[in-house]
Amino acid sequence: MKRNNIQIKTILIALIVLVTSCAGNKQPSDLSWYQGQVIEQLVEEDSAVYRVQIGIMASSFWLDKENEDFKKDLSLLQESLQDKKKLDIGVEKETNKIRVVKATR
Repeated sequence: MKRNNIQIKTILIALIVLVTSCAGNKQPSDLSWYQGQVIEQLVEEDSAVYRVQIGIMASSFWLDKENEDFKKDLSLLQESLQDKKKLDIGVEKETNKIRVVKATR
């Protein structure tokens, strides 16, 4: 009986560790990801938004100044534009708003 209790506890602990470790890496599912991209154009459109061209795509994407990580994201985008550093960019599917900017590893 003790052996069964130990096995059950071990399985429960393993499941808890697995669930919590996966939960921290979850990305929003409403994003399209552009990985390993270089910024080709970065233009301030007005006082609230920047227009961003990723790679050679004809589409424009938008970085809103209301974004909580605006300064960090803008800095990464400027680095990519100037130094051709590659970025991973998460864009909201319906609006083309940039939600996540990360340096490519």
